[in-house]
Amino acid sequence: MKDGTEKTIKAGDSYTIPPGHEAWVEGDEPFVGIEVMSADTYAKA
Repeated sequence: MKDGTEKTIKAGDSYTIPPGHEAWVEGDEPFVGIEVMSADTYAKA
């Protein structure tokens, strides 16, 4: 994050990534994520 906060996400984890992030995949394994929009955001679309 812009403030220097770091988080490691592993297989099977559920997570929220707010605006202002920078992300990368470590290692050689492919990353597959499923993006789900929150109800608050969806309702405004």
